[in-house]
Amino acid sequence: MNTPYKDASESTASIPGLFNGLVSSLGKYGDDALNVSLLYPITNQQSYQNTVAPYLNYSVTYWSQYYPDLLVYKSILKKINEQPNPQVFKNVRFMASIMIANKTLRMLDYYGDIPYSKASLANTGTQAYRPAYDEQKVVYTSVLTDLKNAADSLGMVTDPVQSGLGSFETFLNNDFTAWKKFANALRLRYAVRLYNKEKALADAIIADIIGGNKPLPENQNAADPTGLYLNNFGLWPNRISSNNQILGALASKWDSYRELSISNIRMSSNVWQQMSSTNATNGSGIFDPRCYVYFMTNNADQWVPQPQNGSQPEGGRPYDDGTTRKGIGTDPANKFACVNYFMAYDRKFYPILIVTEADVHFLKAEIYQRGMGVAKDIAKAKTEYEAGITASVDFWYAYTRLSEIWLTKPAKPTVAQMTAFLTNPAVLYNGANDADALKKIATQSWLATMFQPAESWATVRRTGLTPKDPTYNPSVVNKLPYPDDENINNHENWQKATNGENPTQQVQKKVYWMQ
Repeated sequence: MNTPYKDASESTASIPGLFNGLVSSLGKYGDDALNVSLLYPITNQQSYQNTVAPYLNYSVTYWSQYYPDLLVYKSILKKINEQPNPQVFKNVRFMASIMIANKTLRMLDYYGDIPYSKASLANTGTQAYRPAYDEQKVVYTSVLTDLKNAADSLGMVTDPVQSGLGSFETFLNNDFTAWKKFANALRLRYAVRLYNKEKALADAIIADIIGGNKPLPENQNAADPTGLYLNNFGLWPNRISSNNQILGALASKWDSYRELSISNIRMSSNVWQQMSSTNATNGSGIFDPRCYVYFMTNNADQWVPQPQNGSQPEGGRPYDDGTTRKGIGTDPANKFACVNYFMAYDRKFYPILIVTEADVHFLKAEIYQRGMGVAKDIAKAKTEYEAGITASVDFWYAYTRLSEIWLTKPAKPTVAQMTAFLTNPAVLYNGANDADALKKIATQSWLATMFQPAESWATVRRTGLTPKDPTYNPSVVNKLPYPDDENINNHENWQKATNGENPTQQVQKKVYWMQ
């Protein structure tokens, strides 16, 4: 009944099928191997286990996934243009544009200059086999323009009647308001990221979104999955897979946690100091309720962090093949608190996040605190800062309640507990002190993106304000190196982009928006 794989081609593919491929491939952008070998150590988030982390083995992951996706996107545009009436696919074009924009922006953050305008066109002839690299500034500007056009135009076309994607729209369920929120959240993120390099562009984006009261994620409904995924954007496996199926990306995630390199991740002393006011092993000093979601106690049922610098090795194996964590007392080598078992094991509901409501609140807090594109307003900055923390807590507790994998669900914090959290000296906002305010925004954003390591890395690189352990100085990695096969198969353009530098030298080069 189906076309044999050997006969499948661009001509036999459908527009909805191609679009859903862009969505499902998001799972391949959550690479635990790269996170553990590079991102968690250099962001000072998880205790360092692999003192010689072979991150170069995994630096090709995003590159190798992006270009097939870019080909799919260009195939969608080609298929639309071939239709008898391409106008009826305008909304599909806008949604696909937003999806590839997100992936392109991540590529720029990771690698710097990339082949873009001339890339993924090899099927047009040999002249396109070796695409030139585009400058980051040019691609950022182009992509942000595409995002604005998509956000402003999506859903506005009513004549002729628009063709939809039906059940193939597994990302946001054909909710155009949610798509606008997603696009505007990305625009706001990159306006802040590019602010020190492209102030005029950033000011214009911020004024357009905030001054124009454009849709952004807010007031997430934490009572049901729909309220979460329409304001916290990413790959939600239950959206593209039935409850009886396990998404391949998350099956791999669980398998990776059982591997020694990842199962050795532990709650670091650096993070612990941002979540607990004391070192009491019974957890009595914990003031950040996310601690109970992110992590779990050690084999002795105690909250003991591992030194960030990895000076005290860990030999426990808290992740087993069963559906619950090993019983307390059965894994004596597990000395330190580690990533929550249910977080690691959840292969059905755990989201691979791109941008969340909490992320947007923290962006707005910084915008108001610095007066970026709007008048400086420390009262609004405080409101957005506290809203960001609250949204992050609400999100993760809603996730645990809605996930069937979480057999033991932590109790949602009370109003009094949240008040105590927000007024803790380590968290309390003081907009009158710019340095302290910006440091706290960066710290809370960093904590909120504990499981968005690519975004944490961007915050670390951009602000330089996130917490660091004074005894641990990770290697400086400002970007990922280009894949080795670029040197072989696209040598002339690779040479122009790298000046012949080896991977160790390439990672020292800063991406465009870094100071």
